[in-house]
Amino acid sequence: MRTITNGRADNKIELYFLAGLATAPLFMDNLRLALERRLGQADMYAGVVIRSSLLYPYGDWSRNVLAQIWEIRADMRRKDGGLEKSIGGSRTFEAIKRARGENDDSEKVGTTLLVGHSGGGIAAVHAAAMLMAAGESPSCFAVKVGSPRCRIPERMRHRVLSIHAEGRKRGDAVGRSPDFVSRIGSYGGWGRSRALPVWQKSMHAPGTRSAVPIVGKHADYFRDRAPYLNAEGKSNLDLIVDAIVAWLTAWK
Repeated sequence: MRTITNGRADNKIELYFLAGLATAPLFMDNLRLALERRLGQADMYAGVVIRSSLLYPYGDWSRNVLAQIWEIRADMRRKDGGLEKSIGGSRTFEAIKRARGENDDSEKVGTTLLVGHSGGGIAAVHAAAMLMAAGESPSCFAVKVGSPRCRIPERMRHRVLSIHAEGRKRGDAVGRSPDFVSRIGSYGGWGRSRALPVWQKSMHAPGTRSAVPIVGKHADYFRDRAPYLNAEGKSNLDLIVDAIVAWLTAWK
C-alpha cells in the first residue's frame, strides 16, 4: 500500500483500485497515481493522509480465466440480502481489513473510495456495502468503470458512480456505448403500478451514471497518451479522473 502524507494526520482517505477479469498486474496503476495526485492537490483534502492500494478480487492474468468468469457472473446476480456470499466483495473486505491491521494506523479513516474496472466494479460495490454495514468505514463510496450492470443495494445507490464509454454521435443521435461489457447485465427489477407488476429498468441503478467520451473501448479507459487524446488534448485517463473528482466534489 502506497502512502502520501500532506501534513495533517488526524484524517485519512483510503483509495482501493479493483481489477477485473484476467488483468495485467499494473493495469490500474496509472489511475491510482493520477487520482492520488489530483486529490492531494485539492483544497478540500488539504493536509489529509492519502493511502492507496491495487487489489485483485478475482485474481490477475495468471489465474484461470474460466474460474474468474464464473465468480464474476455469480457476483453479478447477487441480491441485496446475499452480499455476504459475494466472492469478490468478501475478498476485498478481508484485504482492506488486513491492510489496516498491517499499517497499525492511529489516523481516523475519513473516506474510503473503491474504484473497480470491469468485474472489479461489482466487487467494489459489494465490498463498500459490507464495510458500511460492519461499521468499518463511516463514509464509503464505490465507482464502477466499464463494469457490468448489477443490483446496487438500496442503501448504497447514492454512494455509487457508474462510468461507461459514451456512444458515438451520428448527427443528433448518440449510439450505444462501444464498451460492450458495460451493457452486460441489468439494473432492473419488478415494481408495482396500480397493483400490477411492472418492470423498472433502473430500479437498482447507481445514483449517478456518467457517459465519458473516451477514445477506444473497454480496455482503454486509463490510456494517457496518443492516440487516446481528444481534440482538447485530454487523455482518456484525464477524463476518468475528472469524472470521479467532480462526483466526489459534489458530495462535499
